[in-house]
Amino acid sequence: MIRSLAIRGRNFFNRVRWKLHPYNITNPCFPSASGKLTKPLLITCGKGFDQSKPTAGTLWPIGLARGWADVCGPAKLVPDCDIIREIDKWDNPAVFMSIYNLLSLDDNQCRKLREVDLFVYIQMHPSRLKDFQKHSLLLQSDINAVTDSYNRILLAQPKFFWNSAGTRSLHWTQEWINEGLKWEPLYFAADPYRYYPEPNRENFGHIKMAYVGGYWPEKALGFDQYLRPWEEILNLYGVDAWPYKHYQGRIDEVTERNIYSTAGLIPLVTSPAGWDMGELTERYFKTPACKAFCISDHNPSVREAFNKDELLMAESPEHFHELVREMLKGKIDTGHWREKTFNAVMAKHLYKHRALQILKALEKSDGFLINSAA
Repeated sequence: MIRSLAIRGRNFFNRVRWKLHPYNITNPCFPSASGKLTKPLLITCGKGFDQSKPTAGTLWPIGLARGWADVCGPAKLVPDCDIIREIDKWDNPAVFMSIYNLLSLDDNQCRKLREVDLFVYIQMHPSRLKDFQKHSLLLQSDINAVTDSYNRILLAQPKFFWNSAGTRSLHWTQEWINEGLKWEPLYFAADPYRYYPEPNRENFGHIKMAYVGGYWPEKALGFDQYLRPWEEILNLYGVDAWPYKHYQGRIDEVTERNIYSTAGLIPLVTSPAGWDMGELTERYFKTPACKAFCISDHNPSVREAFNKDELLMAESPEHFHELVREMLKGKIDTGHWREKTFNAVMAKHLYKHRALQILKALEKSDGFLINSAA
């Protein structure tokens, strides 16, 4: 009850703050790493975007902007209310939007987006919502966004859509493909400017297992299967007060990096919604970027992003527990896996890799050439 009231209070505070200060973009521009890289990217940010707060919703756009600037051209974070005006200031920009951003535009503004290289994050087709709700807990705001953005997506005619998921997601998005949209198998990635090996054995070498992230009912369904049985040796960190024994509170960027680099095990666990979608969040890439020893859950997209020699994957919660027991007995060469998974991320799962994938997808769609300097 207390936790429920606390969450409601925080949500109310956030709604008030968003109305008074809907955007906090303190460093919007990411200059190109080279004058030869000239393709601009405009990343659309919705109300509540706060660049000063390290949440999942802010970190990955910043990571993509950095990666794009490294290998493609300049990038800029733009409030969704300004995106149409901003487009006219650039020569043939690529534009990223989510379905939530599209809701801030009228029909004529959506049509305007046909003039640029637009790509959109779409998780599912409205016709699949009813079936998806049988398996997962969806917020009403998410349901509304999926249904209300439908006509805007058709009006905007994006060059492609993506959803940070593998082929499993086609079960939920095939109708979009049937209606003429193109799907690209792109995932989130790791930002090497923020996530890199930085062990701190003096302060964190005693930790056998750790998890950094938020806690809410949908994710709790996955946590109960994978993490709850290890509560006695599990250290937890994040904004939300986890109902676990060893919740340690919030941590800063350096401490997060230290924990990933040092703790005995960092589980990669998502929710039933994530399993149904096959969604790979940033967690699957940022933790191994710090040379963490990771065991992933049974997310079906894991094997599309990592092969069996790159990341240790559990086939089920029961298999996960078997692997943890083996690790605690010293039967798994964790150092070997730290190196293998780290090398895989460095080779193919940084945001500069995603930037080049996006550029190639847009080139196939519109025919402009990839700069040879990239």
